[in-house]
Amino acid sequence: MAPHPFDHDFRVTRAQAEQFRRDGFIKIEGFLNASAVAMLQDRVDVELSRGTAVDLRAVAFSKTQYDFEASKGVVFELLQRPYFRQALCGLTGHDLFLTFELSFEIEKNVNKGLPWHVEVQSFGFQFAEEFGCTLWAPMHPIDASGQGGGMAYVPQHVLSGEFVYSADLAVVEMLRARERSGARPGAQDYFDLRTGFLNSPAMEELLEVHRVEDDFEPGDVLLFNKMVAHRSVMLGEGELPRRAAYAMRFVDAASRYDLNRARALEFPVEQWGKGLFPYKPLTRQHIEIAEAGAEHGDPIAQCAYFSDRDRRMIKEKPDGLSAPVGSRRDRGP
Repeated sequence: MAPHPFDHDFRVTRAQAEQFRRDGFIKIEGFLNASAVAMLQDRVDVELSRGTAVDLRAVAFSKTQYDFEASKGVVFELLQRPYFRQALCGLTGHDLFLTFELSFEIEKNVNKGLPWHVEVQSFGFQFAEEFGCTLWAPMHPIDASGQGGGMAYVPQHVLSGEFVYSADLAVVEMLRARERSGARPGAQDYFDLRTGFLNSPAMEELLEVHRVEDDFEPGDVLLFNKMVAHRSVMLGEGELPRRAAYAMRFVDAASRYDLNRARALEFPVEQWGKGLFPYKPLTRQHIEIAEAGAEHGDPIAQCAYFSDRDRRMIKEKPDGLSAPVGSRRDRGP
């Protein structure tokens, strides 16, 4: 087979797989080669310059783009590199399905990014107990002890954000109960309640004490599962005027569509999506899957919404080949 520009000799070690299983995250140095980094940087530059990129300057980010408009052909080429699929599947212990790619940009001394959270929005169309993860790749250097601009995250064995997925549904039911009692909750009530789980004074202090924050160079990535609590770190004074990052969201290849959870994510659209200052979500992918014909419990990887679904699948190895060190077959049940 002829070499591909994205090929790499990276191999997962047993220690890396054990760290991911214990902590729920792992920083992988030099995971992407220069060609892959250049490709992703170009995608980020193009998408963030589109008129459809959302400007959140006054809130969290200078710009963000949920799922990219450009063809995913080159991304699919990266997904099919043997090292890439063996590493992600070997570390997580799952065959995976790419749901979408996204990008965030923060501006120096302006954007705080997101407070402590887990990805209830990005994994809001999947059953809560099923596996999901993110591959996060900063496009600029990150000096954690200097200018900052990266992320902070807490090992899941210290505190898991799993409870937030059930609590997020409870928020909607509570607001509906308020309405029935005659109260008129607003969008800010909704978002304050959702962010409050991990950002109350006691919880925030606990997370800050146990946080991990790493340095990154372009090509380094962070792989973390959907239960890991994390937050943005502000880009402070320094030579970088802004920092962009690229991310991919993956779910277990056998994950099912949770229409109930997707409908809960539509709650703010239904309540405050009209009027003089309508609420506009960053993405409606969670409910667009149903609008494309998916029913509750359908395998996500088979949903018609993903017209290129066969190319979104990554499996650890072809049948009949031995598994790499650190894979699920080495770790036991």
